[in-house]
Formats: sequence, C-alpha cells, structure tokens
Amino acid sequence: MKEIEIVEAPEKIKIIIEETRRKILSLLRFRDMTISELASILDKDISTIFRHIKKLEKYGFVRVTGERKLHNVPEKIYGRTARTFILAPEGYFKSEELIKKFRKRKIEGIVQNLNAMGYEVMDRAALEKIILYFEELPIEDIERLEKDVDWDILGLLRYILVLLKSDPAKVQELREIIKRV
Repeated sequence: MKEIEIVEAPEKIKIIIEETRRKILSLLRFRDMTISELASILDKDISTIFRHIKKLEKYGFVRVTGERKLHNVPEKIYGRTARTFILAPEGYFKSEELIKKFRKRKIEGIVQNLNAMGYEVMDRAALEKIILYFEELPIEDIERLEKDVDWDILGLLRYILVLLKSDPAKVQELREIIKRV
C-alpha cells in the first residue's frame, strides 16, 4: 500500500467524493473488509456496495487483498491502495511540501497517542525516518498466499513480516527514540 496518492484527474475525484464511496474508503482505513461486512456496517444492500467497490477498484482506490469462505461461499476482502488520498484538481502542483505537511501531521498524531499511552518521543525527525523505513519494507509475500485467510490473520501476518524483514538495528533505534515515561 502506498503512503500517499495525489488524485488529480477530475473523473477520479468525482468517484472518490461520492458519499457512499467516501464512507467505504473511510472504513477501509481501519482494516480490510468484505462487501458483506461493508454492507452491514453501512446498512446498505450488498449489490449497492458491490457496485461502489467495483467503481473504486476500477479507478485504483481499492484492491482485493485476500479471500475468505463464509459457509463455503468465497468472499473477496478489499483494502485501500493508499493510506491517504489527497485530492488535487488537474493543474494543481504536486508539491513535495504538501506531502511533508501530511507526514508531519501523521507523526504529530503518533506522538500524541504515544504520549497518551505513557511514552515519550525523544527525536521526532528520527521517528519519522524509522516509520518510513517500516512502511517501505517489501511485504509482497502476502500477495502470494493461495489459501483463504481472514483479515485478523492478514493483519498479524503483515506485522510478523515487518518484524522478520526489519533490520534489528532499526528496531533498537526505535526503542531508543521512544522511551517509557
């Protein structure tokens, strides 16, 4: 999953701002879900959610991340293609400054939540570098799964793969940046 995607094309912006599709993307920010899960949460027909998911998939906002069987019926699991979508109409300058602003806001949120849990961040710039390192670790192994796996297992597999592929020095560096108060 990409960290940030800048959406410039008016036809893509039109797709993403529709209310039901916006709600779907909002829910998928927290975890990958099936069409039936989304339909249940949004209190909409499965056929309605299916049409919206297919449109989001066609324009590259969601993708199939897995499959599960419920009562022997296979059901696809969908996830976002980017953590953050920035809407910038055509002609809007793709600004590195804008991307930095969003990253800074994300780091601030992480720092605030760590503080609320009793941790102190010693160096915010170093924390940002470490987070980028972990986010950019290649975890394409998950895409090679050829069996049904529910979303809980997929989430845990991602964490395990990040740990397995992480440089131990980076993990130690993270521990030194974040201290328990």
